[in-house]
Parts: sequence; structure tokens; C-alpha cells
Amino acid sequence: MLINLRRTIRIPFHPKPSLCIPLNLFSTSAPNANSTEPLLESQLKSLVLSHYKHGKFTNLLQNVVALPTVLLAACQNLTTPQAPNGNGLSPSLLDSVSKRFSIHEMGRELFENRFDIGACIVTMAAQRNRGESLVLPNLKLKVLIEAIRMVLGIVYDERFVTFSYGGRVNMGRHTAIRYLKNSVENPSWWFTVSFNREKFDQQHVNKLCLFMQEKIEDESLINVIKRLFECGAVRIELGCCFFGRGFPQESGLSSILINIYFNGFDKEIQEMRLKKNQEHPKFDSNELVSKDGVFYKPVKIYAVRYLDEILVITSGSKMLTMDLKNWVVKHLEGILELKVDG
Repeated sequence: MLINLRRTIRIPFHPKPSLCIPLNLFSTSAPNANSTEPLLESQLKSLVLSHYKHGKFTNLLQNVVALPTVLLAACQNLTTPQAPNGNGLSPSLLDSVSKRFSIHEMGRELFENRFDIGACIVTMAAQRNRGESLVLPNLKLKVLIEAIRMVLGIVYDERFVTFSYGGRVNMGRHTAIRYLKNSVENPSWWFTVSFNREKFDQQHVNKLCLFMQEKIEDESLINVIKRLFECGAVRIELGCCFFGRGFPQESGLSSILINIYFNGFDKEIQEMRLKKNQEHPKFDSNELVSKDGVFYKPVKIYAVRYLDEILVITSGSKMLTMDLKNWVVKHLEGILELKVDG
């Protein structure tokens, strides 16, 4: 089993010392064909939130992703150079994009549900039946993928739990390590979870889309994401980080989709952590000294997930940790239908 239950040494605790822009009127019937300025992050967030009704986000593809201003913002994210004043798209980038395709026509295609994803990819077959074919999206499709990533980031990022790292702004590996260093107290046992190397198949994609439909009511957007998987423009392959390979795709869309897939699992772990905190609140150590001079140690659960890498730490007994490990495996294999390595 690569789910290792181990005794930990004590980790010393070193605590550290301790624009809102008005949104222009956007057309909800068709993309704005006259605008040539990309939306600012605050404007995009306001636009996405304006489509939140009755607990769900609606019509995000047609009324948000398809807007030329959003597509221009995606173009800007795909490049490092920006305009000297930091506002808007650099003229050279806009000229470069316009030579390859029309942003406004692309927005019209998305709005009318006639964007052809298959025509925007190039497949490089493997040589001599070795390896796998490589699917390369063109610039037009990269812009669409980035625009979807930006919108999903606004929808989900604040809804992810705090120990979910990877594919989020300022929530990378180094942040996870700082959390472990500064927050974990009195660790006793820990275990890690690894997955068999497997790609997301149609069954996983369908389950992912069901998870997304709990928060997003937009059949067109869901169908585009399904089509991206079908064409191979977006892929999720678990178990690769263990071999040092990382993920085969270059876009950040796969990362946020992984976080969406694991979000229900993360929230279950979060509820367990809160429950343990309520059962074992903090006490004044001076009031809880036994006859043997042993201080009371409250039971706590700590978790860190970086994409498909999971680490769980407890300050409780071995039996508690074993029970928690069994629950984690059962949830991952049963609810999420993933193959835990073991």
C-alpha cells in the first residue's frame, strides 16, 4: 500500500508576527462588438456574480465567456507583456491576435453555440506505435480555455476549503509547506494517499459535470467542457506527480477541474476537523495537569491536498488515524470512483 501510516516527530511551532470599479452595462443578448478593452479582474468578478440567481450561476458561456472583453482578458493572461500603464491590452498583442482570428467573430460563435473545438486542434500521432498521440490546441482554443478557467476561478475559488492547494492564486506548494510548518501542533500520526496512474475517462468526466451542475446551470458551458475532454484538448491524469511527470496539459483549467472534483471530499474532511475541534476545545494547560505532570493534548486533524496529492495528519491515537484512513480510502474509491494505489 502506498497509503503509509507513520509515527511523526514533534514539529516545533514558530508563529509569524503578526478597488471597487463600477461595472459598465454589458449586453445580455449578444457580445459587445465594439469594445476593444479587456475586462479588469474586478469587472469580470462583478459580471460573473451578476449571473448568480437562486443558488446557481446561469448562462456563463453566452453572457460572460463569449464577451469579446472577456476573451481579450484571456488573451492578456496568456502573455506576459502588458500595456505600459497596466490598463488594457498591449497594441502589439491585439494586432497579433487579430492576424490569426477575430475576437468578435469568436465571441459570436460561442454565443450561438457553433464554436468548432475539433477544428482548433492539431493531433500529432505517436511514432512507430510508441507513446501516445499529442493534441495541440491552437491560439484560438487556448484563449477559450483560459477564459473558462478565469470564470470558473471566480465561481469556485472562494468556495474551496483552505487546505486545497494548486491551481489557485497564491495557493501553491510553498504555501502548503508554510501551513504545515506554522499550523500543525503536536502531530502523532500521518498518512499519504497516492493514486494508480489513470486518465479521467468518460465516467469521471460525467461525474465532474454533475458536480459542476450543483453550482452552475449552463448546459452550453458543460457541453463545451465535455467536448474539450473528448478532443483531448484538456486532460486529467492522476498518479503522475508521484513519478515526477506532473500533468500533461499546459493550461490551468485542468487544475481547477481537479479541485472541483475533489471539493466534496475536501468538505467532508473539513467537517470532521471542525467536529473534532468542538469535541476537544482548547483549554488552559495550567488547569489540566495530571498527577504525572502530563498536559492534556486536544485531538486535531490536519489535511493538505495539492491537486491529487493528499496528506492527513492527526494529533490523536493510532486507532483514530486508522479509522480516518479507512474512511478516506472508502470515499475516494466509492464516491469519486478513483483507484487508490495499494
